[in-house]
Amino acid sequence: MTARDKQFLIGGAVFIVFYVLYLFVAEPLYKKNKSAVQDIENKILFIQKYFAVINQESLYQQQEQANQQIRTQLEQRFLDENQPGLAAAQLQKILEELSRQSGVEMPRVRVEKARFVQGLLSVPIEVTLLSTTRGLTQFIRSVESHQKFLVIEELNSRISAKGEPEKLQTRLLISGFIHQFESGDKQNT
Repeated sequence: MTARDKQFLIGGAVFIVFYVLYLFVAEPLYKKNKSAVQDIENKILFIQKYFAVINQESLYQQQEQANQQIRTQLEQRFLDENQPGLAAAQLQKILEELSRQSGVEMPRVRVEKARFVQGLLSVPIEVTLLSTTRGLTQFIRSVESHQKFLVIEELNSRISAKGEPEKLQTRLLISGFIHQFESGDKQNT
């Protein structure tokens, strides 16, 4: 073997040793280090987001207070009584007061059976009114704008006297709602 061949073999052996060291030592260490740096960056980002959320605690408290106010306002929209019979009596008193304010007569009131409408317990009352057109519109407007959530489900109107077209006899089915929800198993049936 010549000196040149020996140098070539030694150079090849050194290259193979360095390549094996690079392949099995340096590259895994580099990847491990890069992975560790990425994990540290991810943890730092997570901690920053965590502290950002913690620092918004006052915002969440304000939002909870606003939600509580909305919940209180919604509670006031339901009838105060929880029993359908008592709620119907309360609704009847409300309607009698509104009829007095509107100047309409309410000669007949009939309480219907309570039922669930869209998951809420509805207490319907059928009332017959004797009124003028203006009185009827004022009564309907006052029912729709009442602080309690009241819904006029049916309205049938006719002239009560042929000689007086301004006098109307109107039958209304008005529902108030109790803060009682239908259970899930009843909704599915």
